[in-house]
Parts: sequence; C-alpha cells; structure tokens
Amino acid sequence: MSGKQRGIATIVVVILLLIAPSVIALSWYKVTGNPLFRPLGITRESMGAYFGNGEWIEIVAEVAWDDSRSGRVTREDMERALRHAFKAKGIEEMRVVFRNSSKGTWVLYRIGPSAIGPYPQSRAAEGISAAVNAYRMNIPFKP
Repeated sequence: MSGKQRGIATIVVVILLLIAPSVIALSWYKVTGNPLFRPLGITRESMGAYFGNGEWIEIVAEVAWDDSRSGRVTREDMERALRHAFKAKGIEEMRVVFRNSSKGTWVLYRIGPSAIGPYPQSRAAEGISAAVNAYRMNIPFKP
C-alpha cells in the first residue's frame, strides 16, 4: 500500500469513526422512537410527547360563524384561509373550531391560556401575527 493510499484510508477511517455514533444513535431513534437517542434533537416537546407528560400548546382559531352575515365566504373558505395564513408564518399545526353565532362572524385566537381577539371576519388576518408570536413564546421556532 502506497503512502497516498494509506493517507486516503486513514481519512476514511477517521470520518467513519466520527459519524458512526450519530448514525447508530439516529438508527436506534428511528427503531424505538425514543428522543433520548436522537442526535442533537432532544427537546422538551419531544420528551413530553414520548413519555406522555408534556403540556400541549396549540393555536386554536375559534370562529363564531353567522351564516346570514358572512357574505359569500363559506366555512371551508374561512378555514382554508386561516390555515394558509398560519402556514405562511411557519405554523403547520393549528385547529379551526366553528360555532354558530347570531351576532356576526368573528375570530378569537387561543394559544394555551392566552386569548387574542376577537376580530371581525373582515379583520381576522390582523390577529395572526400576534397569535404566532404568542405561540412562539411557548414553543420555539422549528424551521
């Protein structure tokens, strides 16, 4: 074996020794689902989800829906618009809950114990940034 081949073999062995622990830990995480084995990925949320003792904080958009005063917008349109708006802010998971109303259509954003709003249907988008900021005060941003 020449000096150049020995040098290349040494580099390959060093690289394998450096990445082997991460590969083994990630493989074991994929098999068991235990976040303790996930390389650089241990979070309070993942630990709480795995062990079943986490506090769940989510964004819930409560929509008081008045069929007679909602214009040409349907419930499906409203839900789709809210989901797209939150997705644009980096929030994939949120719930939209409708309840009947006779006093107009409005939206109240709930994030854990916090409530933001209510906003009338025409200004519902104004509360989305505040809801996302309140959510991120509790849950870190995950790009």
